[in-house]
Amino acid sequence: MAYERNDLVSRPGYSGFGDIWDTITGAAGSVVKFYGAEQQAQGAAAASAQANKDLTAALAARSGGISTETLVIGAAAVGLVAFLVMRKKG
Repeated sequence: MAYERNDLVSRPGYSGFGDIWDTITGAAGSVVKFYGAEQQAQGAAAASAQANKDLTAALAARSGGISTETLVIGAAAVGLVAFLVMRKKG
């Protein structure tokens, strides 16, 4: 069967029921789109809340414990005290 070009126009909204069926399917599509948008908004809010929770945990982990600067200052102070005590004894 060979391909023949024709001038027929395909109309996606046409059905045997006319505009009534198109209105029903359009309304149903709107409900589905609204529900999908609501689900996307809830997903975005959940992702944002999880990101905030992760950031808070990272900041808490970073600020916990003794920092490197504190260790260096403490070691220098201990070294200075040890030096002074050894100098006095000698």
